[in-house]
Amino acid sequence: MHNAAQHSVVSDALAGFAVAALPASAESALGAARDALTHARLLTDPATRSTAQITALLQSQGSATTDSRTRAWILGTSLATQAAASPAMPVLAAVIATGDKLGSSESDAIAAVAIGTEAATRILAAVDSDEFRARWNVASSVGLLGAVLAVSRLLRLDEAHTRHALGIAATQAAGLAHNADHAMEAIEIGKAAADALEAAMIAKHGFTSAAASIDGRRGFAALMAYRFDASAITDALGTRWTSLD
Repeated sequence: MHNAAQHSVVSDALAGFAVAALPASAESALGAARDALTHARLLTDPATRSTAQITALLQSQGSATTDSRTRAWILGTSLATQAAASPAMPVLAAVIATGDKLGSSESDAIAAVAIGTEAATRILAAVDSDEFRARWNVASSVGLLGAVLAVSRLLRLDEAHTRHALGIAATQAAGLAHNADHAMEAIEIGKAAADALEAAMIAKHGFTSAAASIDGRRGFAALMAYRFDASAITDALGTRWTSLD
């Protein structure tokens, strides 16, 4: 029988990064996050046809548009219909929805975006390859993992709960590359933002996950990637901001 690892350098590093105070070296990353957040809010103000469609679909299933998870899904879908897809999109949508629900300060929202975007950038660097991009929607599958760390920070989860939230999110990482340029691509990105909220809330209420959710023998990278470089995630995490490169 397979015995799951009890510890993970990768998960521990990401969870610790999500809860830690940001150093002075984060100033440029915070500025970029501020600009991205402002732009995302502008893009999601006007209603688009795709947004109207997903809103109607969710309402038909009994989801209220005032629910933060539903709103994150709508916001992420809207962003994905108006700009080139990127792993930052689920992060931005999840932060806007969560921050508005909690009444988070602008500085907290900006920090959450910076952390989520950096985490998603590093995770993508660790697994990136032509094979990965040929099979998976990068924006949804990787963006979800950054988004859950951003939401965990806004919820002020401790390191242990954040690590569990990351593991819960990793079980939902998905989205197919062949949906690019179809409406489903945007829906996948919106769903990643919604799943990030759900994963963080599940962890907040005491549900747990395996420690090595990214780098474990049966974790995200083992199941979805064709290469994995843990150092791309852990090296100088919190002091060097690869999302600015």
